[in-house]
Amino acid sequence: MSKTSSSSTGIAKCTYFTFIALMIAWVEAWLLKNFLEESLTWLTTSGGSFLYWTVAKVVIWIIPALWLLKLSNRGIAEVLNLANWNAWLAWGGGIGLLIALTAIIPNYLQGNKILPTEFSFSLLNVIVIAPIFEEFLVRGAIQGNLQKSHSFLVANVVTSVMFVILHIPGWYFMGILSHFLNNLF
Repeated sequence: MSKTSSSSTGIAKCTYFTFIALMIAWVEAWLLKNFLEESLTWLTTSGGSFLYWTVAKVVIWIIPALWLLKLSNRGIAEVLNLANWNAWLAWGGGIGLLIALTAIIPNYLQGNKILPTEFSFSLLNVIVIAPIFEEFLVRGAIQGNLQKSHSFLVANVVTSVMFVILHIPGWYFMGILSHFLNNLF
């Protein structure tokens, strides 16, 4: 086995172990929040919850993602593909236009509300913070590392499964998972 191949395999193994550790920490963050809410009632407010989850995501997702980037000798600019900003802007604009044409415009024409009329920290988290942090961790750090030893297809499938796994604790603690499983049939 060549030195590059051995190094790539080592990076992939570290990436898998990091994801396992990250998932353990993520479940613990949910348990800790539930425990703290009993004595710190401000955590039950929109702002308190936003603060808790933003800090938790930085500590549990972003710091390990930065470590994974360093491990594979990649930088943030490379992960964000800043050199090719016009391509991702075109993709984002195109997808946004597609969403507008297929979802927003028909709802608007039917008189349905498109977005909540009031600002909430939950909305900010769902629309901005979580997607950026999740994509940076899963697609940027993890998939980029796995592609060093796996094909694009394998790395993409593995990170897609990891992306779903990342959401399972939240679905469980919010009751969404049990609701879905109870109403499956």
